[in-house]
Amino acid sequence: MDSKDLMPRLFAKAGFSLYRGLDASIYLLFVVRIINRFGDFVQLLLVLILTGKLGMDSHEAGFIISLTLVATMVGQLTAGVIADKIARKHVLVFCQVMVSVCYMVCALLVTSRYADLVPFIILLGSPFRGATAPVTNAMVADFSDDRDRGRAFSLLYLGTNIGVAVGPIAAAFLYGYSIPLLFGGSSFLLLLSTILLGEKLPLVKAEVYGNASEKIPGGFLLSLLKNKVLMLFLLFFALYNLTYQQNTFALPLQFTHLFGDSLGAKRFGQLMTINALTVLVATPLITKMTVSWGQLKNMSLAMLFYVVGYGAYAFCTHLPFFLVATFIWTLGEILMATNVNVFLNAYAPPRYRTRFNALAHIVGGSGSALAPTLGGLLLLSYGYSFLWVLMALICLALGLLYIALDWYLKR
Repeated sequence: MDSKDLMPRLFAKAGFSLYRGLDASIYLLFVVRIINRFGDFVQLLLVLILTGKLGMDSHEAGFIISLTLVATMVGQLTAGVIADKIARKHVLVFCQVMVSVCYMVCALLVTSRYADLVPFIILLGSPFRGATAPVTNAMVADFSDDRDRGRAFSLLYLGTNIGVAVGPIAAAFLYGYSIPLLFGGSSFLLLLSTILLGEKLPLVKAEVYGNASEKIPGGFLLSLLKNKVLMLFLLFFALYNLTYQQNTFALPLQFTHLFGDSLGAKRFGQLMTINALTVLVATPLITKMTVSWGQLKNMSLAMLFYVVGYGAYAFCTHLPFFLVATFIWTLGEILMATNVNVFLNAYAPPRYRTRFNALAHIVGGSGSALAPTLGGLLLLSYGYSFLWVLMALICLALGLLYIALDWYLKR
């Protein structure tokens, strides 16, 4: 059997016929995404590694994590510039190799007398790890056209969640069994996916997406300032992340408040299981139903699901209602995750595509970073019901803004 036909046939047999007919490179990026997200052991347990294994207090660990977030954003911006000027494959391979090397060094040092160097090695690898996301998104756009891009990003999102669904189990086992193996496992899996990229992914030369005929006078900044649609879209994306991040900040606190520390943690875990299972089962179905509707319409529908889910959180006191509400807003998460990158890459100039993807990650991350501070202030002053009603109202406003933007573009 031709290897190029193998992956589409496997998808068809598994019930994922929606994803047949994509470029073979998209299937490769899908496999790489699963491996990378499954093997992201270090980032999954970074707080526990710093405090439980390296003896840091919470203040020191928080400072290191904040520095890694800053370094990640620096890496995203830097890679955005570089990957728009040279072949994106080269940038992605180099960045993954650097992260793999950093983790292998950590594996060698973590139980030695030089263990104090491990946080700095992790920090050193953070810009390279951060760089991989915008470069990968730009490459998905490179290997898909307007007709297939929605299905391509949907498949990559599915790959992310397949990896995330099983990765924490392996990470928890390795954390308890052997911390050098945890670092070494991450390093090995990154190296494995990098070899796949290097050997199998076609090289797209920079001239294809950055030729002179597409060069925009004034460079990236002027291109951004002139593109009012994308500027508005990025602002909306920051607000969306501000609301979405309350799922990992306010929601576990609410469960502790309602059910106590131990039972609250257990029931919150059940909630996240519903989220993960819904994503894995419903993503192909929702993508198939909505792929032809247009990204902005889909995102406005996503906001409606969030309004219902978050509105229910404001008044829930029993677990079954929380589970139903979580299922509802997870449908919105699927619609957002499978449409945001499609819209962004459709309106970003090809020669600046990686930079726009990097900017989206940074803007979205800024909204996420603000969420705990805002959520804490709201909980301190008003309580959980007020917080979730406000989040639902923000989502309602975003849904209306997406509809207005869609109307503007079709006018």
